[in-house]
Amino acid sequence: MIFNKDKNGAQELRELTGNYYANNKFDKISGEIELATEELETLVGDKVVNLAEKYYTEAGEDADAVLVRKVQRPIAILATLRMYRKNDLSHEDDGRKFKMATDSSEKLPWEWQLDRDDALHLEEYYQAVDALIRYLNKKKLEEWTGTPLCKLSQTLIIRNGEAFDSYFPIERSERMYLMLVPFIREAQMLTVKRAYGSGWEDLLKEEAPETDAHFAACKAVALLAMSMALRRLSLSAIPGGVIRKFMTENGMGESEPASLNDVERVAGWMADDAATWVNEMKLARDGGPVEYKLLPENDRRNKYCRL
Repeated sequence: MIFNKDKNGAQELRELTGNYYANNKFDKISGEIELATEELETLVGDKVVNLAEKYYTEAGEDADAVLVRKVQRPIAILATLRMYRKNDLSHEDDGRKFKMATDSSEKLPWEWQLDRDDALHLEEYYQAVDALIRYLNKKKLEEWTGTPLCKLSQTLIIRNGEAFDSYFPIERSERMYLMLVPFIREAQMLTVKRAYGSGWEDLLKEEAPETDAHFAACKAVALLAMSMALRRLSLSAIPGGVIRKFMTENGMGESEPASLNDVERVAGWMADDAATWVNEMKLARDGGPVEYKLLPENDRRNKYCRL
């Protein structure tokens, strides 16, 4: 475990989250830390987490203290959030209990306040994961670049969250990009690559300055991937700003929860926009629109007939 090395795990959680009581018993949250660690491993790989744990326990001269902290923080935020949710009710031998506040200076929160607090903690967790992935991309650690997900991303036309954000706004979320990788691959293989035809591999190797064909292909892939994600993923997994932006731009209240019909409608608009960009890609590939001559070129000197 990447906490409680010197029996001060509660203090470490306090420093990382800013809201965990340092006098709490660490044993109470250790199970949540294990589950949060496993969840992080599904995104960045177990080798990255194991490397951070090694640096944490050994703390040698070559230890990367920045990596340790960037791995610790998302785990701490997610683990404490889950513990807070469980503590809303007390779990006793004769069942679950809801304890009323007896001190007038403390009041039990409303359900909407709990929901908002949960959402804020989740956004903080997502930002912590984004910071970790950006650090891994910068350092190019072998434990990170060798993961199947990272290898797969390098075969795609959009290879990181920062690049994806330039074609479709996802708040530069590297976590969101990793979740989109399967959808990006699907959109690339089934639609955009087939529409482009021969020369696709050359398009993948393209470097700056970006051509119109490459830009249009990336726009189409990004829109199709987001359309699939909206239909297949839970909305809570998508950055809140992305959802709010599209809901408000299309006449839906910012504070209103998105219905299934709203999600399906937005996903359909994205798919339609993607089809437009596929056509633009083809035009750019062929050097522009084909000009058809509606009338023949007549010459008054060409006077002949065929019998």
